[in-house]
Amino acid sequence: MEQNKKKSIGREIMEWVVLILVAFLIASLIQSELFALTEVNMTSMMDTLVQGDKLIMNKLAYVSSEPQRGDIIIFLRDEPINGAIGRLRIYISDVALKLKGDFRRNRLIKRVIGVPGDKVEIRDNVLYVNDIPMEEDYARIDPVLGIVANGNMEPVVVQEGELFVMGDNRSQSMDSRNFGVIDMDWVEGKAIFRLLPLSKFGKIE
Repeated sequence: MEQNKKKSIGREIMEWVVLILVAFLIASLIQSELFALTEVNMTSMMDTLVQGDKLIMNKLAYVSSEPQRGDIIIFLRDEPINGAIGRLRIYISDVALKLKGDFRRNRLIKRVIGVPGDKVEIRDNVLYVNDIPMEEDYARIDPVLGIVANGNMEPVVVQEGELFVMGDNRSQSMDSRNFGVIDMDWVEGKAIFRLLPLSKFGKIE
């Protein structure tokens, strides 16, 4: 009877272990395939997003459509996502980095400025898309210059499968002005919601 009781306890423990593993796998699948929590680690998107902001990223946002001008996207520079297997690999790698107190250095958050077919140019700190000057209410006014510090850039025509991206904090952002257009295959998803800080809880514009 004592032996049966031990077997019953052992079986119950195993059932709990299996349930925990299944729950972990389901959570990992959701995190890697549908939505993901991510954190802002740099200052390039101030004042829209600041360091420490906790965001929800929609990984399904561009399954049946492409990024649009104004979207805030999250991408891995020089690292194609490569479908479901690739997303799972990236998720596992992120967990390992988190356990070490580190983060993926090539994960960037930027705003889409130019989509395929667009001509992007900057003259005297004014951004032009298809020869039209852009009104950028979201872009940060440089505290020293008193203007949006876009700089100057020769015209760039965005090709199919590419995006031109910039940070909202133009004087503190490494973006397509520096490293060129990005490949759509690098895009993880769209930043859609801010969880923390609670004072800014809500949809990201």
